[in-house]
Amino acid sequence: MPSKYSYPFTAIPAQEDLKLCLLLNLVDPSIGGVLATGDKGTAKTTMVRGLSQLMGSDFPFVNLPIGATEDRVLGSINLEALINQKTTVVDKGLLAQAHLGFLYIDEVNLLNDYLMDVLLDASATGGYHLEREGISQWMDSRFCLVGTMNPEEGSLRPQLLDRFGLSVTIQTPTDKKIRSQIAMQRLTFDSDPVGFYQQFEKKEQSIKEQVLLAKQQLQTIQIPESVQELCAALTITNQVEGMRADILLLKTARAYAAYHNHSQVTSEMVNIIAPFVLQHRAKEYTPPNDPGTNDNSDKEKEQSQEETTPQQSSNNSQFQLPESVQQGLQFSAPKKSKKQEIKLDALDAISLASYPAKQHTELAIVKSVKAYLKTGIFNPVYKQLIQKSTARIVFLVDTSTSMALDHQMGYLKGIIEKTIISYPLQKIQYAIVGLHNTTAKILQEFTSNTKQIVTTNYQLKTGGKTNLGAAFFKVYELLRSLNTQTTQLFIFTDGKANTGAKDPFQYAITTYKTYLSKIPKTTVIDTERGFLKLGKAKQLAEQLKLNYSVVSDF
Repeated sequence: MPSKYSYPFTAIPAQEDLKLCLLLNLVDPSIGGVLATGDKGTAKTTMVRGLSQLMGSDFPFVNLPIGATEDRVLGSINLEALINQKTTVVDKGLLAQAHLGFLYIDEVNLLNDYLMDVLLDASATGGYHLEREGISQWMDSRFCLVGTMNPEEGSLRPQLLDRFGLSVTIQTPTDKKIRSQIAMQRLTFDSDPVGFYQQFEKKEQSIKEQVLLAKQQLQTIQIPESVQELCAALTITNQVEGMRADILLLKTARAYAAYHNHSQVTSEMVNIIAPFVLQHRAKEYTPPNDPGTNDNSDKEKEQSQEETTPQQSSNNSQFQLPESVQQGLQFSAPKKSKKQEIKLDALDAISLASYPAKQHTELAIVKSVKAYLKTGIFNPVYKQLIQKSTARIVFLVDTSTSMALDHQMGYLKGIIEKTIISYPLQKIQYAIVGLHNTTAKILQEFTSNTKQIVTTNYQLKTGGKTNLGAAFFKVYELLRSLNTQTTQLFIFTDGKANTGAKDPFQYAITTYKTYLSKIPKTTVIDTERGFLKLGKAKQLAEQLKLNYSVVSDF
């Protein structure tokens, strides 16, 4: 028989940052929740369940599955009551059930766009309007949003990322004593949940009382002017957009002071909580340094910039995109040569494209009731699920050794970056596949976070041989479970495949035909330079009947 006890919150060793962030959200729910990124199996879910248990039955814990239907999330009409009792009864959705408690989402970065939009609205307004057949009802939904994600599986929409008040990076403990302690405590709990919980019951009650006291004292905490100026300085230094970070620094520091039973906020408190507020918002987050360390840190930063700056021309001038690139996604050749273009298809057509309709578990209530009234037999009628698609752009970049010549890679990085930043508000996801030694690697999974994809593009390095066949197969792995009808593939290569099979070029041709022929639009962008050209990229495009352009004409 399952135990009524969850694993105690105070029994979880390590992960002190996540514990603190969760507790501060209990003290002041307006902070806006916590996003935990990092390794799986690090007790993130256990910690949230334990904290809900610690606060008692009046503090709900709701787990929102990433595959949940709209009716399950928002609420629906109780069909049984409607048919048998002729009354309209609304069954609360998960968002309403989480009111004044925790709403927990594992792998929040995989949640579909529509549910993300609903979460944004609810977290901003404290509720939502439930619009269903014949009813319009306001549902209270003030919750502490806790999300977990693995960055390797894709990033989070910037709009939703900013809605998380705090962010914590979780890592697997590497200390042998801590790991053995975690394992043994779990074994003990599984064997005797009641006895194990009783060992920590006093600590649990103490934490609860500390939180409740902090909530009462929250509005009395003083925030000195020097602390206010420090918060403003931190957001300016870290190039944070908007004012939400400034407000959250003050709120979180105030909650920290209240939780530790202090009467006012200090600069030390701000420095403790600042990473949780800033690291997922800052364009370039730098933790606060102690006085006297600025000189060394500045030198290290300059050295780091020198090591990571893309290749520049011999006169040390900044790399400049061609004028045709700067004007948008359409890249044109000079007037003297035939016009070449590298551009995305009309994004409206792509974003409005839909997946094939498929049966869904969501009932079409009105149609079901009408059918019942006509026949006297209840046969449920289900809605057809039509999902709006997201435009997906894949950059396959030949990063072999030959691309290091003549600053070619720096030039391609500029083109890719301009493409990415040209449509910042569109629902587009980008991915990058690169050659890696003698094979290929997915360097960036699909993400709509333009900052992340630009960073990945910036960090591209050259080296190794050209295995186009392996690269094409990596693109296939990237797209395997997705709707390829909304995908465009851009292949930056000179076409000189030289590894992967006895005939590497033919291997690449065969691999593309086998795995990628359903992609509606692929463009080969010929990066070959020099007086003598083999024309392999052009041959590749001709044999596969793909669009072709020459990067040297830009």
